[in-house]
Amino acid sequence: MGEMVMKKLFERDGFVFAGLRGKQKKHDLCVTAAVLLFFVLSAYTFMNALYCLSDIIGSVVGGSADIAGRDALRTLPIFLTFLMSLAGLMAAHSFYRNESGAVLRKRARTHAAVGMGLGALLILYVAAGLLAGRYLSVAEGAPTPLYPLDTVLYALAVCGAGVLVFLYFGKNASAAPFAGPCRAPEKKKKSAGRRVGAALWLLLGLYGFSGFFYSLFIVDLSDGYVPYSLALMLVLLITWLSVAVWEFYYNNLTARKQREALLPLALISLCVSAAAALLYFLALKNNLDGPANVGFGILPIAFAANVNIATLIVVAAPLIVSVTALIKGIRRAGDPAA
Repeated sequence: MGEMVMKKLFERDGFVFAGLRGKQKKHDLCVTAAVLLFFVLSAYTFMNALYCLSDIIGSVVGGSADIAGRDALRTLPIFLTFLMSLAGLMAAHSFYRNESGAVLRKRARTHAAVGMGLGALLILYVAAGLLAGRYLSVAEGAPTPLYPLDTVLYALAVCGAGVLVFLYFGKNASAAPFAGPCRAPEKKKKSAGRRVGAALWLLLGLYGFSGFFYSLFIVDLSDGYVPYSLALMLVLLITWLSVAVWEFYYNNLTARKQREALLPLALISLCVSAAAALLYFLALKNNLDGPANVGFGILPIAFAANVNIATLIVVAAPLIVSVTALIKGIRRAGDPAA
């Protein structure tokens, strides 16, 4: 039974990519690679920004507002690199999935322009900081070995990528170039709540990805923390995979296959996320100090602010999404027009 369900879920003709051939297929594979690259860069820079933010919050909580202000000014390029990465991810995603050539042009150029603007701001800010003495040298060595030089080089790379986006549309000005799986035109705009929810879900996916790979190097696998550490790594992995499955699998299905796959996919997602949550709370029961001793290195911002709920949010998010998808799948099964 399970084999039949999996075979039906992965029928080749159910994917938008399945009908692509030749140059178009190569184009779309390159676009997919760009999305994955900027996702990794966004996750990495997001974690760096969280570490810097935790230091700032810790200084504020500790009553050192002047140190917090100094650190905020000094590490601003770290936050700008995350925003640039996010703009690059959105620009690449515009090529990966869009409603039409016109929508692609508007979204891709807008995100590219935002990334270029942030890059230019970062370069000017670092130059001003060097002149003002905020940085002792072009490569101080903290918080990264080449900081702030590495942020400047990254900004130049992002600006170069933005230029390539504009050149691409200039070269194809008379055509309607767009690549990747395309959604049908939306009948109405998304509500503010759905946009905020999508943004938070993306941030959780980025955190799940970076948190899992960071945890491979920093979690405590000694002194009785092995069960909790492994459970924490599992929920981080499930959070990342939840975003990946819905975006790279479900959203790449044709409209007909989406209707067929929604309910079984929601059930599978719910079972996996519920199992991960159960294992986490069982491990937590035997390691009540686990979040403080293991989770600190993965999300120090929660402990800098003395609010240790971040891990619980990561545990709950896949469950909430799975239940929402399950309800939607049940409604569609009962009403084909839904």
